[in-house]
Amino acid sequence: MIQSHCYSFSGIIITVYCCLLIQALASPTVHFCRHDQKKALLEFRDEFPTSEFNASPWNKSSDCCHWNGVTCDDRYGQVISLDLSMTSLNSSLKANSSLFRLHYLRHLNLNWCDLQGEIPSSLGNLSHLTLVDLSSNSLIGEIPTSIGYLNNLRELSFEFNNLTGEIPSSLGNLSRLRLVDLSCNSLIGEIPASIGYLNNLRELSLKVNNLTGEIPSSLGNLSRLTLVDLSQNNLIGDIPASIGYLNHLRELIFEVNNLRGVIPSSIGNLNELRVMDLSGNSLSGKFPISFANLTKLTYFDINSNNFTSMLPSDMSGFHNLESFIVSENSFVGPFPKSLFSIPSLKFLYLEENQFTGPIQLGNSSLSSFELKNLDLSDNSFDGPIPEYISEFIKLTDLHLDHNDFTGSIPRSLSKLVKLGSLHLSYNRLTVWRTPHKKQESCFWI
Repeated sequence: MIQSHCYSFSGIIITVYCCLLIQALASPTVHFCRHDQKKALLEFRDEFPTSEFNASPWNKSSDCCHWNGVTCDDRYGQVISLDLSMTSLNSSLKANSSLFRLHYLRHLNLNWCDLQGEIPSSLGNLSHLTLVDLSSNSLIGEIPTSIGYLNNLRELSFEFNNLTGEIPSSLGNLSRLRLVDLSCNSLIGEIPASIGYLNNLRELSLKVNNLTGEIPSSLGNLSRLTLVDLSQNNLIGDIPASIGYLNHLRELIFEVNNLRGVIPSSIGNLNELRVMDLSGNSLSGKFPISFANLTKLTYFDINSNNFTSMLPSDMSGFHNLESFIVSENSFVGPFPKSLFSIPSLKFLYLEENQFTGPIQLGNSSLSSFELKNLDLSDNSFDGPIPEYISEFIKLTDLHLDHNDFTGSIPRSLSKLVKLGSLHLSYNRLTVWRTPHKKQESCFWI
């Protein structure tokens, strides 16, 4: 009997033990910050003796996993995130900085930290990093090639610094990258063809640098790209036809470069495109017929180029369009009245072209339209200013100067109560006024 009870009691113990073991395995064990991690953090703080960061309330006697800007792994107590955004460090990162002893770091955010000096090549030793943000500082020197060792990196942000030198080709090793922002620096050289290996990339911004050479055709390999901004550089050559393979692209911004040639018709394949800005280049040729496929466009800007020919007679397919800017080109032909079948249109700029003939708006009600700015100046439009313009009741700017308009200025323009800027000079318009009840006079504009 005693033996039987012993077996029963042993079974209970084993059962309880197994339950506790399963529960322990199912729930992560919360550890305190490891001693080596705390020491590295405190030494990192002491590297900036004259900064506000040095006076931070990090305390040796407290758990560093609860310090401001620090996040630890729940299971092992390793520091996995350091976010000191907008904390003035007012110095440079040392090559042997204690920061680089945080080997398990995944997120490093030091934007707006008054960082100076160069980016240490030691950064490449933090192989677990998935995010690096050093933007909006005063960093100088080149981007270290060791950046190519960060195989887990998803986001890389170095924008708004004073970085020089070329974009390292080793960047192409980071196949998991989703965002690259190197904009607003002083980078030179060509865009490396190796960038075409970043097949997970969603956003690429290299704007406002001194990049030269042609746009690499390998850019067309980035099939997941939603934004590419190469504006305000010194890029030359044609826009590669491979751009048409970027089926998920929403924003295409190449403004203010030295690009030439015609716009490839393949851009008409970009069915998801919302923003296209090719302004300030030397592009030429006709308005591509394939653009009729870009029905989701909201912003279209090709001003300051060398385009010729007429605009398409039917542009009603751009039913989401808000801004249409084709100024400072050599477009000819009549006013594209189909643009006024787009109720969402807010900004229409056709100035400094060679358009001719009268403005025909049609007879449909325009009072529900969103048009705010209309600039038709510096063309050869003629005939009277149509009364229909007064139905755009949201107009704030109307520029019709430097044309050949004739007839009287419509009194109906007085209905445009939101109008803040009206330019009618250098036309052949007649303004009637009555200074006295029995006397009328007129003058020309």
